[in-house]
Amino acid sequence: MSDTTECGPRPTEPDVAPCDRQDRGVSLVEILVSIVLIGTVMVAVLGALQISVTGSRIERDHARAHQWLQSAIGAVQSADRVPCDQLGAYATGEENVRNTYQDVIRGSSVLIPPGWAETQLEIVPTVKVWDGDQYLDPYSAPKPCYDSDGFRLQLITISVESPDGDVIESVEVVKND
Repeated sequence: MSDTTECGPRPTEPDVAPCDRQDRGVSLVEILVSIVLIGTVMVAVLGALQISVTGSRIERDHARAHQWLQSAIGAVQSADRVPCDQLGAYATGEENVRNTYQDVIRGSSVLIPPGWAETQLEIVPTVKVWDGDQYLDPYSAPKPCYDSDGFRLQLITISVESPDGDVIESVEVVKND
């Protein structure tokens, strides 16, 4: 009889158990299955992380846009009302009103969020006028201005766009004396 078994040397000490035929290690299939499972879990975790980062960025941009709009609203409301029957340096009273308010929100104490440009905040054409019943586009209304009729309300739309263009927020402000 030999001093070896099929799986190794024969134990000579009584407290050492002989090797078990079933204990041959891990098969290649088991290793491949474990690698695939770990890879699947990692893909899911990285996907969830990417969604979380993207969601946080979009929410941050929404908050900054909203804060900037609130600041612009305050600047427009505290500025003197621009009459719609004065042309200034522009072809129409609406252009004068819009560009004057545009200068107010760009040249005032409106704080620009870091990484954003002042050109991303704008007064959207057209500034609408009140005729006593409804707001009208001055270019298609019976009259371009109703200041002389005692209706001095202006509907001003302010819009902001995030640097990457993903977030666009706007708000309408009613301006009166």
